[in-house]
Amino acid sequence: MALTIDDIYDKEFALKGGGYDRNDVDQFLDEICDEMTNMQERIDQLESDLSKARAEAEAARQSVKPAPQPVAKAEPAVAKTSQTLESILLSAQRLADEAVENANAKAETIVKEAQEKASQIVDDAQTERETLSSELESMRKAAAEYKDSFLAMVNKYKSMLEGEGFFKK
Repeated sequence: MALTIDDIYDKEFALKGGGYDRNDVDQFLDEICDEMTNMQERIDQLESDLSKARAEAEAARQSVKPAPQPVAKAEPAVAKTSQTLESILLSAQRLADEAVENANAKAETIVKEAQEKASQIVDDAQTERETLSSELESMRKAAAEYKDSFLAMVNKYKSMLEGEGFFKK
């Protein structure tokens, strides 16, 4: 499937963790689309020029009667112009393909880095959760021990008080 300018304009990335600034990504993709649009316009212009040159060459061939020597020299010039335009068109297409490949590679790198960063954030949060859970469990045990110790002390003093007759009437 060929990547189109509309595909880039319409691409939405899922947000994970911190992620990249959506506006920066969108702005970069817009720049890529603008460059691809310019290249496509240039390719279209070159194709149009090539078509016109071919049409002119064909018209010249048809309008020229078996020609004397000077007309024969004109045909190689038209053929050379046609070849030059084809060469320019191929170069423009190659540049456009390279730009798309570079954009795809950069997008893959950005996505990979974002995924790695998200994974690190999740790992850090999991570690923090485990640490807090451990601390909470420690505090619960300490509170239970304090409660048991306090109740034992209260019971001890209660039995001491009951043993001396403070509560007898």
